[in-house]
Amino acid sequence: MLLKKNKALAISMGIFLGLTGTSFAQSTSDTDKVSSENKVSVTDNENINANVNSFSDVPQGHWAYEALDYLAQHGVIEGYKDGTFQGNRTMTRYEMASIVANAMKSDKGDIGDKAVLNQLKEEFSEDLKQMQSQIDKNTSDISKLKEDAERFKISGFGRVSWDNDNIKGYIDQNDNNRFYLDLKGKFKVNDDWNFNFESETNQRYARYVTSDGKVEYHEDHGDSDGVIQRIWAEGNIDKLHVDVGRRWRGLGFQNVLLGNETDGIVLDYPLDNNGLKALAFYQKPTDPGYDFAMYGLGVQGPVSDNLQINLAYAQLDIDKNESPGYNVYDGNKELANTFGSHGLVLSAMWNPMKNITLIGDYVLTNAEKEHVDETASDGTRHIFDIDENTSKSIRLNYRWTNLNDPGSFQLYTRWFDYGRRGNIMGDEEWGLLKPGSKGWVFGFKYVPAKNIEWETMYEIADMYSVFYGEKDQQYKRDFIRTQVDFYF
Repeated sequence: MLLKKNKALAISMGIFLGLTGTSFAQSTSDTDKVSSENKVSVTDNENINANVNSFSDVPQGHWAYEALDYLAQHGVIEGYKDGTFQGNRTMTRYEMASIVANAMKSDKGDIGDKAVLNQLKEEFSEDLKQMQSQIDKNTSDISKLKEDAERFKISGFGRVSWDNDNIKGYIDQNDNNRFYLDLKGKFKVNDDWNFNFESETNQRYARYVTSDGKVEYHEDHGDSDGVIQRIWAEGNIDKLHVDVGRRWRGLGFQNVLLGNETDGIVLDYPLDNNGLKALAFYQKPTDPGYDFAMYGLGVQGPVSDNLQINLAYAQLDIDKNESPGYNVYDGNKELANTFGSHGLVLSAMWNPMKNITLIGDYVLTNAEKEHVDETASDGTRHIFDIDENTSKSIRLNYRWTNLNDPGSFQLYTRWFDYGRRGNIMGDEEWGLLKPGSKGWVFGFKYVPAKNIEWETMYEIADMYSVFYGEKDQQYKRDFIRTQVDFYF
């Protein structure tokens, strides 16, 4: 009976203090902060039978000792992390409401006790409703802020790159030493559609040597565009995925047939539930002077647990003997057609065992044989045919890097044989892989820190010269590149 009286006394005191308002302050950021950060339940103590002795500022002779002792044992009240009760501190009505809730949960008293609790429940019902309303509003606000934040995302990477190359006949011989930024943005339109942009900035910092041996330097910021070069939309119409606009696109896993910026549309539709899909596309390369388009069909995706395919057929809207455009850098002369009127790529990715990946691309065009009759600078006449309308590339990867896993790495090697008329506009990977070359690439990737990747590669290849009168002559190309990418 004594405990019940103490309980009733303690709760009655709460009612009295709450009704008179002498101990219930309006909720402030300071009191709420103290309440949320410093309070600790007495049940958190090692002594399961917690009692008021846990409160260093409530001696046994205190007039409220027995009431507080009872409530502490029953989990109705809580102390602070410093071991005090702070009974003289102004209490908020929210804190008192919390005590009432705990008292209701732990109540095992008689009818009189319940009557007291009902009085408390009635007194604080509006406060509890306001608390719940505020919680609901905060939850809604947080959800809306999260949704708004996810509507726009920025990603990309910055690169520092250095090359050493002995390639012949290109003005940009060593011109890929650069600071580079690839910036991408995605705007969420709704649950089905996104609108995207991409901006590339390419700041080249090294000298280059022209084909006649003249050493030159970049004197301005002509390569530092910093503008939005590509804009496209992506979305779904039921199961049909739509990709429309200007962006970088490729055909095949290694983009040998096509790897270029294009204007156009790509549609894909699922063929099964495992990711295999059919493709239909219409694309127009955006390189200056080129004026042709391609359209075609393809299929890509997994066909088994360890095998994926990427097959495509592209038909051009020009005849195989028709010029694809004009040379804007040389008096708008007609460009020679080096790829014909259609192309085919057969590409596969195979994982025969853990950490081993094989990637292969085979490309075939219907480019016409080129008959060459040239006289070299020494007066000798060179007559020969260029009949190289296939390209092949096989890549072997050991492991993969993971930007979230510092210390992860990848080793790779690639054998390639790129015909001079064996692709439409394949990805040359910043000059690494050129038509008319055959050889090997050896490289590695390493993640020294989160979101940072270091890559170094070396190429040795037999490559045909592009100089007039020397196009039937080969030389040994040596190329090394090292670069560090910073992803965000």
